[in-house]
Amino acid sequence: MKNKNTEKTEKKTPRGFLIFNIAAILAVFAGIAVFINTAPRPTVSEEEQRELAKCPRFTVESYFSGEFTEKFSEYYNDAVPMRSVWKLIISEFRDNLGIKSDDGVDFIGPLPEIEK
Repeated sequence: MKNKNTEKTEKKTPRGFLIFNIAAILAVFAGIAVFINTAPRPTVSEEEQRELAKCPRFTVESYFSGEFTEKFSEYYNDAVPMRSVWKLIISEFRDNLGIKSDDGVDFIGPLPEIEK
């Protein structure tokens, strides 16, 4: 005979709630992916004071030599919409986790604004 005091009570989460959570997370990631791939790409970085990589012209020769894919990867990573905002988010995330920068340089405190 089972004792009511020794039994563990388990709360089951409704299946519909779990499916909703999964769908909501997938929708957020899909929205970010669509935004990154369709939003206008910047051509100049004000923070770094430089021109960002340009989209390379496709040719069969450059594709098979690997030059096109290398330059396209550089362009895709360099000219992300809202690049400075994403870099700030990633930096804050890494700081909160205590991850050190790759080059060993850590900035502590607010950084001064760069004059234009």
